[in-house]
Amino acid sequence: MIPAPSGPLNPFSSMTTFIHFIYLFGLVFWIGSILFFSFFTAPVLFKTLDRSQAGEVIEVLFPRYYGIGYVCAGLILAALLLNWPALSMLKLGIWGVMAAGTFYTGLAINPRVRGLKEQMKSARKAADKKPLEARFQSLHSLAVKLNAAVLLAGLGLLWATAGGLRL
Repeated sequence: MIPAPSGPLNPFSSMTTFIHFIYLFGLVFWIGSILFFSFFTAPVLFKTLDRSQAGEVIEVLFPRYYGIGYVCAGLILAALLLNWPALSMLKLGIWGVMAAGTFYTGLAINPRVRGLKEQMKSARKAADKKPLEARFQSLHSLAVKLNAAVLLAGLGLLWATAGGLRL
């Protein structure tokens, strides 16, 4: 067996392997959480429970869902920056799209949606609820589109990463 060469960019060095593992773990966990939530969790909840109950469960899950995105974004960024000599601006840009979509949805849109839901619960007249429901639908639609953009960007990042892998 030929010993692996040494050096800072050696793919067999333990630090490089650890950085690559953190990067791949963060990326795959982030994409997986989006896929699982969007295509399994939410549809099953809305099919099994009545709409208001499903919405309440989703509301409890959202902080954890976005928390996964925040942590994974941090792991990926750290791995990209620790791999500075080989930093890919394309990968960093795609990561930026993912992070921006996740942070904006989790920190800006989701709190507004929660506030609208509270206002809708306390509104007494149907006429008072109509504009709130329209605003809710608009924000929900934006959140779904951003979630899809994060997923597509994540799959693109995974594709860009897979191109350089050697198995």
